Amino acid sequence: MFALVLCSVSAGTVAAGGAAGDADSTSTATAVATETVQANRTTETKATPASTSTPSPDSTATETPNASSTPTESAPPADTTVFVVSDLDASDNLRAGDGIQVNATVTNRASANGTETLRYSLDGTTVASRTVTLGAGESRTVGFAVPFSDVESALGATTSGTYVHGVRNESGAGAAARLRVTPDIDFSVERFDAPTEVSHNESYIVLATVRNPGDVTITRDVVYAFAGEPVAERAVTVSGGDDRQVAFEVTLADVERAVGPVGNETTYDHGVRTGDSRAGGAVRVVRGPSADASALAVESFEAPDDVRPGDDYRVNLTVRNVDSADFEGQLGYRVDGAVVATEWTRVPIGERRTVSFRVAYDDVTDAAVPLSSRRVEHGVYVGSEAVETRPMTVHVPSEPETTTPEPPTFTASETPSEPTATPAADTSDDGDADCRRGFFTACGGAALGETSLTLVGIFLSGLGIVFQLSQGRR
Repeated sequence: MFALVLCSVSAGTVAAGGAAGDADSTSTATAVATETVQANRTTETKATPASTSTPSPDSTATETPNASSTPTESAPPADTTVFVVSDLDASDNLRAGDGIQVNATVTNRASANGTETLRYSLDGTTVASRTVTLGAGESRTVGFAVPFSDVESALGATTSGTYVHGVRNESGAGAAARLRVTPDIDFSVERFDAPTEVSHNESYIVLATVRNPGDVTITRDVVYAFAGEPVAERAVTVSGGDDRQVAFEVTLADVERAVGPVGNETTYDHGVRTGDSRAGGAVRVVRGPSADASALAVESFEAPDDVRPGDDYRVNLTVRNVDSADFEGQLGYRVDGAVVATEWTRVPIGERRTVSFRVAYDDVTDAAVPLSSRRVEHGVYVGSEAVETRPMTVHVPSEPETTTPEPPTFTASETPSEPTATPAADTSDDGDADCRRGFFTACGGAALGETSLTLVGIFLSGLGIVFQLSQGRR
C-alpha cells in the first residue's frame, strides 16, 4: 500500500512538467516528502527576489539624460587659434631620397602679439615644427626644409603612393596638398632621332623615346644637350613599364645662348639625357642651302582622315622645289603641334620629291599627350612652318570614368580620441556544435528547476523501493 501511494504522487509530479508552481500542490505522501518539497519551494522563492519587481518612475527618470543637455563628446572642437595658415607652396612630387621644401603664409588675426607652434604634417604625422611670434595683423612666410630621412620616419616603410601634407596651426587647421612619393629610379633613353647637319637659318627637331622601367608612374626631367651643355629641358610623366616620345625644337640661336658662338663647318656632339641614361650623336653645322617652307609647292598630300587604336598608317607628301636654290632640310610630321616623326630630305631646284612618314597609332599617343577622341590638325612642317595640313579624327580607347578627388584640407581637431573598446564576445547561438545539453533537457531547451529535480528524485527513489520489495517477496 505504501508503494502504491508513492507511485501516485510521483506520477502526478512528472505530468505537471516540473514547473516551479507544482510545489504548491497538496500531497498525502509521507512527512519527509512534504518537508522536502516545502523546503525547496522556500529556497526557490529566495533565489529570485527582484525578478518581478517594477522600477519606480523616479529611478527611471534618473537614468534618462535631460533633453536639454548635450553630450560632451559630440560637441565640435573649437578653433581657438588666431594664427591662420594660407598660400601653401609645396612640391606635388617627391623622389625617394630627396628632401622637400614647404612654405606657407601665416597671419596673426588677433589684436595683440601672439606666439604659436606651427607644424609640418605628412600623412597625419608631425614631421617638423616651428614656434613663431607675430604682431597683431602681421603676416610672415614660414618654411620647412625637410630631409627625406624625416619623411621616411613619418611614413614608416617608405612606399610609393600619394599622401596629404601641409602646414597646420595649434588647433590642427591649416593649408594642405597632395604629395606623390615615387621610387628612386630614372627613365632610360631608348631612341634618339636628330639631323646630322644643321644651319643657322633653320630650326631643327630632336626626337627621343624614354622608357619608365618601374611599375609606378614617375615624372622626370629630360634634357637636350649640345656640346655637353643643357639647351632645353622638359618634365615628362610616364606610366610604369611604358614609354613616351619627347620632342625638342631647337635653333642654333638657342644653342649659342647655352654654349656660346657656334662656327660653321664644325662638328659637335649633341644628345638627350635623363638621369644616368643618354643617347646622342654627332651634328655638323653647315652653311647649307635654304630650308624654307615657301620653297616647296605641294603637289599631293595623302593622309588618313580617321585613326583608331592599333592602326598603322602612312603619310605621303609630294613637293616640287620652286625656289632659286636647292632645298635641304628636315621635315616633321605633327599632330596638333606635337612632332611625331621627322625625315631629312633634299630637293634640287625645279625637281619633285615624295617624302613618306610611316606612323603607328602608339607613336601618335606617345607624342600628343593627352589625346582625346576629337578632330585634330595634322600635317608636314618645315621647322614651325606648315607645308600642308588637314583635319583628322583620332579615337582613344574607352576608359572607365574617373572622378577628381576633392582638394585636401586641414581642419581644427581635438586631442586624439580614446581607443575604441573591444567589442563584447558574440553570445549568439551558432548551432548544435556549441549547444550545451541540460539534465533531462533537449539541446537549447530550458533547464529543470531545483523543485522539479527533487520530485524526479523522489519518484526514482520510490521505484527503487518497489523494486527492492518485489525482490524480497521472491
